[in-house]
Amino acid sequence: MRIRGIDLHVQIVGSGKSLIWGHGLMFSMAMEDALGIVDFSRLAAETPARIVRYDARGHGASTGVDRPDDYQWPALAQDMLALADAVGVDRFIAGGQSMGMATSLYAALAAPERIEALVLANPPTAWEARIAQASIYEQMASLVASKGIEALRALFESQPASPRWLWEQSSKSGGPPHVARALDWVDPRTLPSVLRGAGQTDLPPREALPAVTLPTLILAWADDPMHPLAVAETLADLIPAARLEVARDAAGLRAWPEHIRDFVRGLGSRTGEITATDSIRND
Repeated sequence: MRIRGIDLHVQIVGSGKSLIWGHGLMFSMAMEDALGIVDFSRLAAETPARIVRYDARGHGASTGVDRPDDYQWPALAQDMLALADAVGVDRFIAGGQSMGMATSLYAALAAPERIEALVLANPPTAWEARIAQASIYEQMASLVASKGIEALRALFESQPASPRWLWEQSSKSGGPPHVARALDWVDPRTLPSVLRGAGQTDLPPREALPAVTLPTLILAWADDPMHPLAVAETLADLIPAARLEVARDAAGLRAWPEHIRDFVRGLGSRTGEITATDSIRND
């Protein structure tokens, strides 16, 4: 679909409430499917929901441009809102993982009347820690620009992915691939701009978060410095209608599809509705 000057690769499954979902930085729909944390077709059938997924600009099978500003999270939020228009959705649940989570949060701030609820998985580094993360992204961008994408792949493969408990268990069971596989679905020509754009952006300031009064499900996992649990806990504390679910092992992670399903099913019902005074944490 042609969205704001680029071609987005889009997948739509199911019917019911619309959930528009964005993946993480350097990921894609294909990498999400390879990881298998959420079976989106099954989720759509069991919820039921109309799930709209897409490869973000500069990722996967979508096109992009060599301009870092295009990959800052508020700009990606405009892509999500424009995609909703393109598929005929006036109001939707916005959700995603890491970069997709930040995209959803900015979409809610930009157009709260369009968003019914939020599903925020794996909040990334933010605020004071973002400066150090931006430096890492700049180093990665420079490595790709000077030595090519295979140099970045070698760097990824030489370091254990986080959280280690997930990847170690997956490798023993022949499960999801190493995170370096994400590079199979990126364009090396635009990747430096993608990384620099990510480094130039941050989550909304803490003082802006109480204005997000939408029902919000936050999914986090432990032991991942790229997705600090402290950021998820801060979001849960400051977003009035937030519920936080924390996975501390693979069994906890397997519950994520059920959490999403129950959350979406509960929207609008008296028993499932999260009010603006509720803040729930489940560890």
